[in-house]
Amino acid sequence: MNARRKRMLYWSTQVVGWGSYVGLFALWNYFNATLSGRSIKVLVMVFIIGILVSHLFRNAIVRRGWLDRPIGYLPPRLAMGALLNGVLATLTEGLIVDLFFPDHLPLLTGEPLVLFNHLVNWVVLLLLWALAYLTYHYFAKNRREEIRNLRLETADRENQLMNLRAQINPHFMFNALTGIRALIDEDPERAKRSITQLSAILRNAMTTVKRKVVPLGEEIDIVRAYLALEQMRFEERLRVHFDIGEGLDREPVPPMLLQTLVENAVRHGIGKLTAGGDLHIVAQREGDGIDLVVRNSGSYRPGVVNGTGIGLRNTRKRLNMLYGGLAALEIADRDGEVITRVHLPLRTTHIGLKTN
Repeated sequence: MNARRKRMLYWSTQVVGWGSYVGLFALWNYFNATLSGRSIKVLVMVFIIGILVSHLFRNAIVRRGWLDRPIGYLPPRLAMGALLNGVLATLTEGLIVDLFFPDHLPLLTGEPLVLFNHLVNWVVLLLLWALAYLTYHYFAKNRREEIRNLRLETADRENQLMNLRAQINPHFMFNALTGIRALIDEDPERAKRSITQLSAILRNAMTTVKRKVVPLGEEIDIVRAYLALEQMRFEERLRVHFDIGEGLDREPVPPMLLQTLVENAVRHGIGKLTAGGDLHIVAQREGDGIDLVVRNSGSYRPGVVNGTGIGLRNTRKRLNMLYGGLAALEIADRDGEVITRVHLPLRTTHIGLKTN
């Protein structure tokens, strides 16, 4: 909230608050048939005095830095401030009444008890006003701190995501270049085609680095290109099968997610088998989301890290940061196959993710 809006809110609240106070007295006099021109003038005077004296009180609170003090520091000072400003308001009211309303009950020159009652009334009003003012500022301050902390947390999560992506892309590039290196002496023409294929993959990957999610169909295209590159190296040892559910092409998924799972399956599963193996890539609707499943020939033993494990560790972190507890990654060994399953919410609009 800018300074101009704050001033407008402050003065609007002043007018509404003190106007409501004198308005209640005007209604009470009206229903008791005691409302007169003189009483209206007295109420207008009280309205003006209330705004001016409370504003002076507010200036003292701000100048002395009470808004930044702990709550335990304030009670005695608020009581003293309300008393001093209450005395000022009472003397001002008494002086105006005695000088300009001679037919009204005198205050400064009248009964001491009447003057004391007015003093107590002003002190109580100003104390309540100060409590309301400080309460608002404490809530506003806490709200600002909460927003600030959320912004810092969001910025930190964004930085972590960028760091994770920065790790994933070089990891993929290193593995791809290693595969091309193996082809250079064996089949230079295939190596050239592989480099062309790799450049297309990297160009596509670079366009997604700043995007939190991409359409599943786009991710599938990257995976197909990657596997075409790997099949030049593995040939018949790598047998690929796709099973993509109808209508899922435009569902948003984190970029490089499926690519990382497939790369892990090829590198640490099929790549270690002399006879190669089968790779099944499945995307299907499941409950309130979609399941991405990668099945590959091989074995998996929990607690034993296959390779560096950077890709899968980063995948878990990314899923946690993007979806919290709404997404999950599971790896299991079943009947000679390693099954990696990722469950994602069907839509990401409710967690603030966009496809671009």
